[in-house]
Amino acid sequence: MEFSSTATRIADRLVLTVAGDVDLAAHTRFHDDLDQSWDASCDLVIDCSGITFLDSMGLRVLVHAMQRADANGRDIALAAPSVPVQRVLDLAGIRTLFTEIGPVAEPEADLA
Repeated sequence: MEFSSTATRIADRLVLTVAGDVDLAAHTRFHDDLDQSWDASCDLVIDCSGITFLDSMGLRVLVHAMQRADANGRDIALAAPSVPVQRVLDLAGIRTLFTEIGPVAEPEADLA
């Protein structure tokens, strides 16, 4: 499945929704999308529910984001991590380093 990511500001955090294969071919785009959308001035949620494949390069981007959040006194959470994400985090022995939360609620539409 082709990689995609979209950033949405919800309240006081940035939600980066990632979908598709996060592998060697996509990791640079994932990293760039993350850097362009998140300046580490707010908390970050990476919605991992749509990730169909994650390899070590995708894992590297997640770890980099975690380190960046920590260095800036921000929180990072993985929302609804898919089975492929859980498996790689478990294999790497770092799943407990990430906060996992449930699915991200859609922002409410402006009724004005």
